[in-house]
Amino acid sequence: MSSSLPSPPARYARSSRLVAYLTVAYLLLVVYASLYPFANWRVPNDEAARFLFAGWPSYVVASDVVLNILAYTPLGLLLTLLCMGRMPRWVAVALSLTAGALLSLAIEFAQAYLPTRIASIDDVLTNSIGTLAGAAIACVCGERWLLSGELRRLREAHFRAGARTDVAFVLLALWLLTQLNAEIWLFGNGNLRHLIPANFGVRYSADAYLLLEAGVAALNFAGVAFLTSAVARSLPAAAVAVTALTLTALILKTIASMALFVPGNPGLWLTPGSALGLVAGVMLWLPLASGRQGRVIVASTICFAGGLFLVNLAPENPYLVAALQVLQRGQFLRFNAMTDLLSSWWPFLAFAYLVFLMRGNNQKRPSPV
Repeated sequence: MSSSLPSPPARYARSSRLVAYLTVAYLLLVVYASLYPFANWRVPNDEAARFLFAGWPSYVVASDVVLNILAYTPLGLLLTLLCMGRMPRWVAVALSLTAGALLSLAIEFAQAYLPTRIASIDDVLTNSIGTLAGAAIACVCGERWLLSGELRRLREAHFRAGARTDVAFVLLALWLLTQLNAEIWLFGNGNLRHLIPANFGVRYSADAYLLLEAGVAALNFAGVAFLTSAVARSLPAAAVAVTALTLTALILKTIASMALFVPGNPGLWLTPGSALGLVAGVMLWLPLASGRQGRVIVASTICFAGGLFLVNLAPENPYLVAALQVLQRGQFLRFNAMTDLLSSWWPFLAFAYLVFLMRGNNQKRPSPV
């Protein structure tokens, strides 16, 4: 009777291009938010490493601690997931924690050369705690749910295969992040008025202002919905994804309104114009959502172009201008600057992706005989 060795447990984790793309994108955002405004660099009066031996600060702002932890939690999650497909979990956790701590330490060194930033050892500690929290989440849920488990099966069953869909997921994740900018209209990305010196001198009535706000919300919502439909395998899959994206975006918009302004106003984004725009956007998207991929891509491009035009044609939102006078300072202000930059240029990332997607769609189309 021959005995055989027990087979090793199956590994759920596998390499994921989507995780790699998300990791790179999030790393860039963390560096930008940490070093903003990238101006007035100077040699510090003391040694750049002096903060390492300065001890714990005399006072700690609770909101800054929470934000430092939350900012690095996704980074720890992504770094650990990225490593888990190649090595044991405990090694992946150790590497991600080391990488997160070293990144935070390098950023603190760089902040010593910025007059608007204060290097602090407590930032390194809280960022490391956030990295460890994200690594723990990946360790518990990564293999079963995120890499090769339920989410991967849902992705393969309901969305098109290939790297183009992975890039779309990254783009939609960045779109969700723009909703944390409380300064913009609902879904109103692409505000470049600060780069346009021209003053059109157009006066807007209350009704025209409402319609402009509704148009911004409707066109940008429809653009995102069409983009989602372009990578979904069916209309029901697109409908579920669009609903989840919209609800998440509204929750993030509410959180931003509560966190960035004093006193917090969770309903700052909810106006008659934005509500009308949501309804109009759904009515614009649904009749065309089940069309061919090429038509859906064109529809998304047109919607984003129209939304970009309206955002830059419309006047400043007077309610937001007044609210910005009491904008909270500290880490929230720098985080808002990062989301503001991302919000301004996100439509152009979307245009580039849609061109990329259209080229791939044309290459798959059979040539006429």
